[in-house]
Amino acid sequence: MLRFLLLIKEHTPLPEVLKNFIKEKKLELIPLEEISKLSLEELKGVKAILVLGGDGTFLKAVPYAYRYDLPILGVNMGKFGFLTETYIEELPQTILALEKGFNLFEERALLKVTYQNEEYVGLNEGAIMKGPAGKIIYLNLKINDTEVTTVYGDGLIVSTPTGSTAYNLSAGGPIVHPKSKVFICTPICSFKINIRPLVIPDDSLIEVSVNKTDEEIHLLIDGQINLFIQKEDPILIKKAERPLKLIPSLKRGYFHILKNKFQW
Repeated sequence: MLRFLLLIKEHTPLPEVLKNFIKEKKLELIPLEEISKLSLEELKGVKAILVLGGDGTFLKAVPYAYRYDLPILGVNMGKFGFLTETYIEELPQTILALEKGFNLFEERALLKVTYQNEEYVGLNEGAIMKGPAGKIIYLNLKINDTEVTTVYGDGLIVSTPTGSTAYNLSAGGPIVHPKSKVFICTPICSFKINIRPLVIPDDSLIEVSVNKTDEEIHLLIDGQINLFIQKEDPILIKKAERPLKLIPSLKRGYFHILKNKFQW
């Protein structure tokens, strides 16, 4: 019997296909919020975190997947869904492949963001952004102890390749294949038109600090964690020690998903 931890989008009913697997005693689903109650032996028996929803639901599972070193199987129950690659009609085939012991995992680089001695992980991005007053903010960007530039405008996004199709893309950054070993630094509505998105090696250490502003500044990680930034404290961003493991669609590759989502 396969054992999954389950995270399901609010008000989403459990699909019939999963109910049937449970009835046939081929599948056990444990709510993700109960993970702390499991013993180490019970955790060893968990195959993956099963996410039913859209990308927002998927991103909620990422810190758990990193902490407990578990893969994520994302099933698209939303409208867009880059991260939740598998459609519900494909799920039986994926479950059967996992049951037979096939290694289906892909690895995606994660950001480790350190602020005020607290550490956070993100799959898509860390975005340093202005607050509700709408004033320009000034951010110093340092890479590997070298002062690169001062970004002034609405903020700065530091994105992984996986996150390149998220906020980074909306801000004018490039689409980057998820296997690329890079990060992308993309200004948000830069007041200086000659500051463009910057693609750097993913072994870089990125430091962002506030130069000057009267504006409230936020650090938003994957749209899930929102921190208020103090001028005195720098934000440090680097690659996390471990990648995220995800279980991709068995039927569609990355370029097929791009073509489909963007209607190319």
